[in-house]
Amino acid sequence: MAEYRIDDLARAAGTTARNVRAYQERGLLATPTRRSGRALIYDDSHLARLRIIDALLQRGFTTAHIADFITSWETGKDLTEVLGLQQAVTATWGSSAAPLEVPRELVDTFLGGVDGAPVTGDELERLAELGLIRLHAETVEFTQPELLETFGALHGYGFGLEALIDVYAAVGRRVDDIARLMVTAAKDHIVAEHGAGWLPDSDAEVAATTKMLNHLRELGVTAVQNTLAQALDRVLQSELSAYLEAAAEKRGATKQPKD
Repeated sequence: MAEYRIDDLARAAGTTARNVRAYQERGLLATPTRRSGRALIYDDSHLARLRIIDALLQRGFTTAHIADFITSWETGKDLTEVLGLQQAVTATWGSSAAPLEVPRELVDTFLGGVDGAPVTGDELERLAELGLIRLHAETVEFTQPELLETFGALHGYGFGLEALIDVYAAVGRRVDDIARLMVTAAKDHIVAEHGAGWLPDSDAEVAATTKMLNHLRELGVTAVQNTLAQALDRVLQSELSAYLEAAAEKRGATKQPKD
């Protein structure tokens, strides 16, 4: 296990020695028992804890919240489990397609109500119905981890989880309609080319049909991404213009001299 003096530890964690001392005073970081002369000697467990603290601070937690969370998380847990939280907190969720399983407490912290209310059972059930999570006894498994980061970021602006689920579900219904349109087009093309009930008889026909379907899929994905991006730009510009116009009229009205 590596050894660090306080300046070396701070540098490795991307923080300052002053912060390290402050975390120790607030009970977030254990004071090491080893010394070299008068200098305290830290180890990898301190570095891992600092990275956890930094990740939580970056996501808007206060040091008081972090202290409560770490204390509750450590209750009944061994060191390996505690340090394993680092992976759940600091993983680059948006770049990984693999499911991400996180403690139930972490879900509440990211997605609970702005007043600190936990995620409700109904909200979890809706997320599960949409295929976004799998529920386990003490953890929640996110099947699309990038959405946890996106939902968490919007939650930081005051968006409630229920409203975000409504938006996602509404978009999903419209995307389902587009998917049916694309699949119907593929089916109609196959029937027109080969007749109803046709199935590929050779490896070459299987490969050709698969390639065609993949190209059609690429067309659908590209069309949805491009047209949605363009539509968002148009609607945002229109709505923003209308909002600014109404705001200007309201401000002008409040500045009118009274008789």
